[in-house]
Amino acid sequence: MEQLMRKYKQATALAPYKAAYGVYRKDMASVRKALPNIRFSDYRAYYETILLSEDGESGQARERLESIKKPWMRSALLAEIELKAGHREAAIEHAKEALNSSRGVHRYVLYKEYERLLPQAVESLA
Repeated sequence: MEQLMRKYKQATALAPYKAAYGVYRKDMASVRKALPNIRFSDYRAYYETILLSEDGESGQARERLESIKKPWMRSALLAEIELKAGHREAAIEHAKEALNSSRGVHRYVLYKEYERLLPQAVESLA
């Protein structure tokens, strides 16, 4: 994160990284702070949905999913929402969908997150 802070000086360039790092650290205040500077609507909606889910607003979070075009984002968010609701099997299925529809760094980050939280979702991929 320090390297990114040195490399990028504009708030709009740093915002997605700060939001992602805030989610990783479970620091929702830093996600809220970065949100206004996220330029791309899918990413802004993604982090807004995470905040709704963290605030216990799963109904609103599900409604917000409809505005997200990227399949991996929708599936990853559904996995998180289902996991918080206690529906582990549904969360595993959505996590698998997210992994299958993502590529590159997004796939790597999801894989590492699910390796920790939903190991059943990555068993067949290992």
